[in-house]
Amino acid sequence: MPEPAAPSVSAAPARKRTPLLPVVVGFAAAVPYYVLFIMHPDGAFDMLSLILAFTGGIYYGVALREGSRRRLVGEALAGGALTVMAALSLWWNPLWLAAGFAAHGLWNLAHHTGAVKHGIRHWFPPMHAAWEWVIAAMVVYFAW
Repeated sequence: MPEPAAPSVSAAPARKRTPLLPVVVGFAAAVPYYVLFIMHPDGAFDMLSLILAFTGGIYYGVALREGSRRRLVGEALAGGALTVMAALSLWWNPLWLAAGFAAHGLWNLAHHTGAVKHGIRHWFPPMHAAWEWVIAAMVVYFAW
């Protein structure tokens, strides 16, 4: 008599990692900038403009590492846009700074959802997006 087949054991569905901890870390990383805005607002705007411009500069390095001409053009355009927004925030209106950080936060969200291929750790895009959106909100608050 044949033995009954063993019940099939289905693997548990893969859990999606919630970005709660990285988001909390991103919020916490923005706290020193709040203190800087309180103590020295002009210095805060200047420092954040530099950070946004440096962020734009990273895109050029990524593009050169990737090697494809299409990627080079795309990354150069994104990096150039962030650098221009940083400069406009210093020369014209600090709200350009908020726009730059908010836009880059959306770019990070696209990385987290998989809409953009990348080679970075899964926790970095939500952490950085949270930090950028808090920074953008602070810039708007302190610019008015």
